[in-house]
Amino acid sequence: VVEGPPPMDLAQREAVAMESKRLGSEVHRLFNGGKYADALSVAEQQLRLLGESYGHGHHEYATAMNNVATLYQAVGRYDEAEPLLETASKIQQRTLGYDHPHTVASLSNLATVYEAMGQAERAKAMQSLVAQMKRTWEEKERKKK
Repeated sequence: VVEGPPPMDLAQREAVAMESKRLGSEVHRLFNGGKYADALSVAEQQLRLLGESYGHGHHEYATAMNNVATLYQAVGRYDEAEPLLETASKIQQRTLGYDHPHTVASLSNLATVYEAMGQAERAKAMQSLVAQMKRTWEEKERKKK
């Protein structure tokens, strides 16, 4: 039996959201300053916080996973980035939708990793899928208006 995180009240959820936002801002500040190792450490903290608070099937956890993978990618750790991006995109597809912008971003990052790993055919196929998903999302958004 897989147990999820303990239930949180509103104040706890708000505290987690605030801390996650603070950590995310710190990741961006460090990354933009070229401090990739420090940014990665803080991104991993954010990932742990969200996993412990929301569970490993939550879209916020998947977004944090995408961020960690992007930092792995930035420092050339492609073999570590690839499975994180695959997992993040699966969680996002399940929780946000097949063509949601967060899902598409994870898959686009995965295409970049494939390219960096010298897997041109996989990268091209993924880029094609990403382009189709973006078109589908844009069509759905237009129909809402």
